[in-house]
Amino acid sequence: MQAALAASAIGSVAQGMSASGQAKAQQEQAQINAYIARTRALQTDTDAKKGLDSELGEFRSALGANQQAPGVGTLEILRELRDVRGRERRISVGNRMSEAADFRMTANAAGSRGRSAMLGGFINAGPSLFSLYEARTKTRA
Repeated sequence: MQAALAASAIGSVAQGMSASGQAKAQQEQAQINAYIARTRALQTDTDAKKGLDSELGEFRSALGANQQAPGVGTLEILRELRDVRGRERRISVGNRMSEAADFRMTANAAGSRGRSAMLGGFINAGPSLFSLYEARTKTRA
């Protein structure tokens, strides 16, 4: 009987440790994904800025090739293009950063699950340990 109680306690603790290990692995993967998402957000920002510079350069070249001097109309077109592309860039970067935040929240939740699983394993082992203690004190008395 004592062996069964000990095995039950050890099994509960082992299950808690196993679940904690799995949650830790999920947490680490989510942290890696959050880092990747932040990196992609930075890359999106950089690519959008380079694309805007390229578009503005092409537009200026086209104006120069047509021998058009910069005036109020052309400057207004350039400003509007810069505003539109800037808004698109902010939206894209915001979406990527939102993905990163989702992964960070997933990592935090996995960490909590791991701690809960470990605590649950010890709690589930409690009755078996108490029963084992009672059985040993009765056999000694």
